[in-house]
Amino acid sequence: MRVTKSIFSALAVSGTLLMSSCFDNLENTPLPPTAYVSIYQGSPDAPAMDIFANANRVNRDPMEFTQVLGYSPFFPGERDFRFAAVNSASSLLEKEFELKADSVYSLFVINETAALDAFLVKDIWEEPSATQAQLRFVHLSADTESVDLFVNDTSTPLLEESSFKDVSEYLELTPGNTILKIKSSETGETLLTSGTLDLKGNRVYTLVVRGMSSEPSGPKKLDIQLITNYIAY
Repeated sequence: MRVTKSIFSALAVSGTLLMSSCFDNLENTPLPPTAYVSIYQGSPDAPAMDIFANANRVNRDPMEFTQVLGYSPFFPGERDFRFAAVNSASSLLEKEFELKADSVYSLFVINETAALDAFLVKDIWEEPSATQAQLRFVHLSADTESVDLFVNDTSTPLLEESSFKDVSEYLELTPGNTILKIKSSETGETLLTSGTLDLKGNRVYTLVVRGMSSEPSGPKKLDIQLITNYIAY
């Protein structure tokens, strides 16, 4: 993973500004070996959640569908993540993940509540520059077929046949006004089109397809969401 010291320094600074009970008394204390984890709530019908790592609550505010918890510091090792409705003593899901020191991860909560699940990926990107943006694609819609990702009016997809739970590598894009289209790999039908996105250099982004194709409207409908992972100041 090409994560430089400057990236970890930036995450360490931002991480201390976020709520994370995984470390106590961060001020004036050298950080021990650290992993950083971002959490995305992609379960369309789940109640507002409290999330715990072992006995420590991770989020300050209840996490709703489509919300993101930015990178927060965690002790490395085996961590038991527990997902529960707010103020509930019972869990919706418990799952153990191994976190390694000096590593950056994204944890995605997926599926409807009856089949709630979560998976962890290691975030791998190059140090970004002013002349390029980096974008990865994450397919989190359980009832949507494989899709292709197109940029602007190109006829060749940037990414092909992304299926549910697939997470692409970070791909380089030219900064500037960009329109992203999601098409069915099977039929070529355009499923989703973004508005004009002002992608900037020195940025690392994630584009998420989330929600349900079976929902014609409302907050659970199929949609896309652009997340900024990292900015190189």
